Amino acid sequence: METIRREKSIDSKEYHDRRSEGNYGFLSPRRAVIFDFVLLNISFFVCNIFKRGSLTLPESYSTLLLLFYFCWFITNIIGNKFKIESYTTFGNGILCFFKSSVGLLYFIVFLVVVLDFAQYSRIQIFGTVLMLFTMECILWGGYNQTFFSRKTDKINFKNIFDTLKFQEKISYPLVMYDLVLVLASFYIVNYIKRGSLALLPNYYKLFLIFIGLWFFISLGANKYLIKGFKSVHFFTWQWMKAGVIMLATMSLIVFGLRLFYFSRFQALGSIALLILLELILISFYYRITQSKESDKDIESADQVKDFLRQENIPLDVNVDIIRQKLMEPARRKFEKQVGGNNPELFAFMDKHIDLDDMVRMETAIERSCELFDVSSDRLPVRVLLNLWKVNDIRWLNQFFLKVHQILMPGGYYLAHAHTISTHYRWIYRKFPKYFAHLVYFLDFCFNRVMPKLSGIQKIYFSITKGKGRAISRAEFLGRLSFCGFSIVAEKEIDRKLYVIARKVKTSSLDQSPTYGPLVTLKRSGFEGKAIDIYKFRTMHPYSEYLQQYVYKLQGLKAGGKLDDDFRVTTWGRFMRKYWLDELPMFYNWFKGDLNLVGVRPLSFQYLSLYDAELQDLRKKVKPGLIPPFYADLPKTFEEICESERKYVHAFLKHPIRTQCSYFVRAFINIAIKGARSN
Repeated sequence: METIRREKSIDSKEYHDRRSEGNYGFLSPRRAVIFDFVLLNISFFVCNIFKRGSLTLPESYSTLLLLFYFCWFITNIIGNKFKIESYTTFGNGILCFFKSSVGLLYFIVFLVVVLDFAQYSRIQIFGTVLMLFTMECILWGGYNQTFFSRKTDKINFKNIFDTLKFQEKISYPLVMYDLVLVLASFYIVNYIKRGSLALLPNYYKLFLIFIGLWFFISLGANKYLIKGFKSVHFFTWQWMKAGVIMLATMSLIVFGLRLFYFSRFQALGSIALLILLELILISFYYRITQSKESDKDIESADQVKDFLRQENIPLDVNVDIIRQKLMEPARRKFEKQVGGNNPELFAFMDKHIDLDDMVRMETAIERSCELFDVSSDRLPVRVLLNLWKVNDIRWLNQFFLKVHQILMPGGYYLAHAHTISTHYRWIYRKFPKYFAHLVYFLDFCFNRVMPKLSGIQKIYFSITKGKGRAISRAEFLGRLSFCGFSIVAEKEIDRKLYVIARKVKTSSLDQSPTYGPLVTLKRSGFEGKAIDIYKFRTMHPYSEYLQQYVYKLQGLKAGGKLDDDFRVTTWGRFMRKYWLDELPMFYNWFKGDLNLVGVRPLSFQYLSLYDAELQDLRKKVKPGLIPPFYADLPKTFEEICESERKYVHAFLKHPIRTQCSYFVRAFINIAIKGARSN
């Protein structure tokens, strides 16, 4: 036994190592799609040869082939059939093929029955699915032996049978209520179809099939185990799943037994109406049964004694022990409550926070996204760890400001988020590449575009209640900085970005931080006065509050821009390359805030990097749309400073000549030499 366990451990480790490296042998997700598509076509045409002795498809069978393509694509996407890295064992892969094949058979037969394609051959449909499944199993077995050289494990059906076995503690009243709905739905549909409750001859057979499907599928789906579900949503899903299986199985029976003389409206409509009536039933039944015990009151002394079951406790408590517990080092608390479940997170905290310098009572661990749970009335703390991701916090700034209030000066706040980049990787890991493109596009429109458009954002937040919002790394850090925190450290742990922020400053006095597609930026203008510069957004929201952090983290690159600036979006880089983001600045030019040519309008943070002499010199001229940079093309920060100093001196002597000269040189460099903004 020990040898077998060791071999399995080695096989599992080998597979895990290959999976973590993205190496699946010859097979990759893209190749898996191509191979399976080829197998589907082979299966279809082989069955056609077996049925008719020819590759030529009869009339209308090309439509059936297209139906197979459609159903194959949908069922494989839903079943994650081509998520190769999830096939940890041979049996796991076989089970996945089996589920996909059953789903394919159910789906295509359902469409055939609904669309009334009774002329299609049962051998063609059943044979194609069976042959496809058989070839998949054979090829998967050969692939497993070739690339992993391990013993073929057996498929364990124990879990499947466990879900089908009869369960105790079912709600018998609920069974009776559901049986009434079954009878009602069948006869209501019959009345709608024929204007009478009387069944046509032989329709009792359809009724018996309907009753039989309801009985066996309901028990198999555990519909009546109401105590096994933590919310009405999980409970409802079991009933909906049973209803969908009933629809698919009824279609399979009608097609397989050639019962097309029965009304499809009667056969499938009864199940559809049953699903609707059941959803109404369980929404009331679940809430009534869950609240039944809480409705009981305690009225007599005997009931009180029986209910409470209380005994006296000693009152001579050793307060010194409690105080000693509260005064023990904070390290023990976090090591026990955090290190056990997430040792990497504890190591991250321990590296950047001196936990030995703090005591237990000076720290707090929260698991909340609600404002009232983070109250300013509580005792101030030096470390606050929130284990709830910030994506579910509706009013982020208000929440961070509440945290800012309850932290002592110099206190630490540790939060985490599922960022846009980690969410992107999650989507492309979960779905096949081409389908992931569509999922990511829809997610982008809903979770990133809608919240930023005035008017539409109200619809978004009314739907989501602020839960699961998309947030970028830059916005996460920028909001913390806006609310009075300095970023100490950040680290990605288990596909989430954890950030340690420190309370070192007051919250920003800026009343209108930018969030929409058009941004207003405070810049240094003529005589050092602040002016509002208008641009199209090229950075994530709240990025302007991170300029000092990014400069400290990355430094400057050639051309004087911040190096590897993660705040810039993908489309923002494109817009900057062709100056599309600066089109609204023409409004500043019309207003007279800017010249056509002039020094770059800089933020006060960036301007502080200049020497005092150049800062005073820049105050004597207006900034411009076209900076001297494109005329001189300096490489380093020092060369940029010298270029602007040279321009200001020339402008103060000959304003018009300098403007024209620099404009012509900049035009030649941009139009002919291809100079671009980075």
